[in-house]
Amino acid sequence: MTDHQPMSTILSTASAAGVRLTRRLVPVALALSLAACASMPVTGPLAPEIHKEAGDLAPPFLLVPVSRVTLTALSHAAPDGLSHLDAPAPAPAITVHVGDMVSVTLWEFGSGLLGPVNTENQQNQGLIGAQSATVPTQTVDQTGNIIIPFAGEIHAAGKTTRQVQQAIIAALRGKANQTQALVQVVQSTENAVTVSGDVNHPGRFPLMSSGTHLLDAISLAGGTTGKARDMLIQLTRGGVVRQVRLADVQANPADNIFLMPNDLITLDQEPQTLVVLGATNKNQEVSFGKSRVTLTEALGNGGGLSDQLADPFGVYILRYERRDVAKSLRAAPLPDYLEANDMVPVVYQLNFKTADGMLMAQSFVMRDRDLVYVANSPSVQLGKLARLFDVITSVFKSRSTVGYTY
Repeated sequence: MTDHQPMSTILSTASAAGVRLTRRLVPVALALSLAACASMPVTGPLAPEIHKEAGDLAPPFLLVPVSRVTLTALSHAAPDGLSHLDAPAPAPAITVHVGDMVSVTLWEFGSGLLGPVNTENQQNQGLIGAQSATVPTQTVDQTGNIIIPFAGEIHAAGKTTRQVQQAIIAALRGKANQTQALVQVVQSTENAVTVSGDVNHPGRFPLMSSGTHLLDAISLAGGTTGKARDMLIQLTRGGVVRQVRLADVQANPADNIFLMPNDLITLDQEPQTLVVLGATNKNQEVSFGKSRVTLTEALGNGGGLSDQLADPFGVYILRYERRDVAKSLRAAPLPDYLEANDMVPVVYQLNFKTADGMLMAQSFVMRDRDLVYVANSPSVQLGKLARLFDVITSVFKSRSTVGYTY
């Protein structure tokens, strides 16, 4: 700059240089902005990206737009509870084992092995012309036998109480008059189940001869220490482990199965939770406040959809469904690679742009460990791109005047 140049000329020259530089660099700024768009921070995939992934030749999940048909299929899908176990019905027969304590009562008609007739005793028992005697409680020995007077050793191990009664009567036939017998297991080492965990009185409890249901055993243990909706039951039987919610057992009688000897029942207080992510006002893990929670309630607990960010079309629920449930959600067969899995990844999609979509959300029942995801609106990304472009071009404009002094 020379001393004789006027200020207007200087400013004009600087402005023209800035405009020329900006014109040259605008395409560069646009290219950088577009490149940055691909890596621009987002809360998760956009709705078009999810649908594109689901439309690939081998999608990693099953995309299911929620409809009335979908809700009906899910309502008919039985929970994966305990009814799948090989639980006998009616109650399993209780057998006698080595080490059990048994009590035997004998009746005889008239005088005989049990002594003279006691009229007063007969009247008290309602047995006119009969008399009774109780054999002291004894332990089934290592050979599996018990001893009955005048009958000798009776093999009891491995037999039901009814079969032991018949064996005693047969052994006394010809020695007593019309003998009858009653065999009861007073204490058993094998015909019992163990209840542990979050119950008031954990321990080992004998099985009733008429059969003991799962809820019966929990009652014998004094009930749970927490709310039923938060209780997870784990049943271990012969190396097979199954889990079910106590609330589901209460609602589904088929899961209140008969217990088998040596079953292990463990109750843990483990509240049901789901996770809300994406374009909501609050991303968090949400605990179920009751046994049954709908999608509407889950989103409400997450603060609802964000007005500035959310794409109401892109509301998704991600979970794993049993293969038979996944099949019921579509008319076409499952792809082979999904058919091979016991549990199929499913992504449910609801459209909150319609009132019907919001109504269906009120009927969509959530499950433990569900993931609710709300996609960002594509316009949000365009807004980010526009702001990035403004920043880059303003930087170029400011740099175009560097080197000029006034």
